[in-house]
Amino acid sequence: MPVYMLYGFRWPRAGFTGIRVYVVLHNLEDATAEYIQQPVTTELLLESFQKTESSIVERLPEMRFIEQYDPEDTSDAAVSKPFAYVAAKVISIPEAGVPCSETSWTPEDLFSKSPLDPAAEEAITEMRDKYAAGERVGWYIVYNGDPERWFPLSDEEDSMDDDDEGSYGDGEDYDSDQTPPATPSSATVRLPQRLTRFFGRKTA
Repeated sequence: MPVYMLYGFRWPRAGFTGIRVYVVLHNLEDATAEYIQQPVTTELLLESFQKTESSIVERLPEMRFIEQYDPEDTSDAAVSKPFAYVAAKVISIPEAGVPCSETSWTPEDLFSKSPLDPAAEEAITEMRDKYAAGERVGWYIVYNGDPERWFPLSDEEDSMDDDDEGSYGDGEDYDSDQTPPATPSSATVRLPQRLTRFFGRKTA
C-alpha cells in the first residue's frame, strides 16, 4: 500500500485531450481508461506515446502513470477519480518492513524546485501543455492502497468456467485429464457398396 511522491502533473480523465478520448482515438482496446496504473494499460499507453510523442518520451525514461485509490472507500467516486498522474519521477514509500531502493533519494532531490535535468523538465512541460493545459507541474503525494487493483472472479464467472471444463462444443463429456479424441489427419471417403464391388472386379 504505497504512498507515492511524484514529480509531474495531473492528467484529466475527461475532455478532448483527456485520458478517455486518448484511449479511444488511439484504439487502445485493452486499456482501462478509468485506471491507467493497471499494468496492461500502462504498457499500452507507453507504447502509444512512444509512437505519437517520441521526442518527449525519449527524454522521460522514468515516466509512469499513477492513480489515487483507497480500497476502504466504497463510494461511487472511489471507482474512478477525475485525474490520474503523469510522473517523470516517482518515489514509492511502501509499508513498514518492505525494502525499496527508491527511498534512498537525497533531500536535494525532494525539495528542489525540479529534480529533473533541463531536457526532462522541458519534456514534462510539453507533455502537460498538450494533454493537461493549465495543470501544475510539480511534486504530488498520492496514496494508492491497491496499485494492481485486482478483482476476483464473480460466482457467475466461476460457474461458467466450471461448465466449460469437461465438455466439448457438442456437449460430449470428457475427462479433463485425458487427451481429446484425435482428429483424422485426412478425410475418409466411404464409397457405396456397389461401386466398391465394381472397382474390386476391375482390379482383380
